[in-house]
Order: sequence, then structure tokens, then C-alpha cells
Amino acid sequence: MIPEPIDRYLKQHHLAYEHSVHVRAVPAQRLAAAEHVSGERIAKPVVVDLDGKLALAVVSATQRVDLEALRRATGAARAALAPETAFSGKFTPCEVGAEPPLGIFGMPIYVDDELAHEAWIVVRGGTHEDALRLDTAAWLRAEHVVPVERLGLHPF
Repeated sequence: MIPEPIDRYLKQHHLAYEHSVHVRAVPAQRLAAAEHVSGERIAKPVVVDLDGKLALAVVSATQRVDLEALRRATGAARAALAPETAFSGKFTPCEVGAEPPLGIFGMPIYVDDELAHEAWIVVRGGTHEDALRLDTAAWLRAEHVVPVERLGLHPF
């Protein structure tokens, strides 16, 4: 079940979604398999530190974040992966690692430009059993998401 604050936030911000429930899937690629979609459509948020401020960098399940591309795009002097201690409790009421990339958490959101061109994306719904399918253009507008060219790197 989607945590009530997430559901309320989505409704208040008029962000339509399709909810689905699947077997517990922690890694993003397992979420893709559980949802029967390509990993290219799974929006995986990664918490980053930009000059001491937290932000979400969203890439597909098949990618990792290019911190240098993010640093250049934001004009930050420093971009790094944030240690879990830096955001402990920040995503309440979500399970650890199951936070959707939404403005409810008070962080700017950046997305890989290729992912931003998908017609729809799948995000976690606050648990490792819930997923939300969102219209990408509506998500970009509603959440003021900033596309970043080549934010996502393919690991190979």
C-alpha cells in the first residue's frame, strides 16, 4: 500500500498515476522485472550532495549517475553521492531505498535527459512492493524536474 502522505501529495499536485503491487523487489532491475518493463523506464532516484545541499539525481535502472555531468549542469563546485547518514529519516514514511522522486521531500530533482524523453516512467511507491506509473511530461512539470544531458552512465 502506498504510504498515505505520498498518495495525498500526488493527489494534491494533480499528478495522475497507475498503482501496481508486485513481489518484493529491492534492486531497481528487479523492480523492472517485477513490473514487466524495461529497466530503461524505471526511474531510480539517487541522493546526491551538491555543495552541501541534498538533491535527487534520477537515472534509469540500467544506469549510474555521472556526478561530473551533474556538477557541470548545476554549476556546483562539488557533486558527490550522499552518505546514508546525510539523509536518514528524510524520506519518512517510505521504506529505505523505496522513495519516489517527488518534491514532497524538499529536494531539487534532476533527471537524465534520455529518461525525460520516455512517454511514461515507473517509480517506487514508498515500499518495495508498490510501483507507480507516471506520465513523464506531467511528472517533469509538476515536480519542476530539471533534465540533465548524459546524467546517466551505462555501467559497461
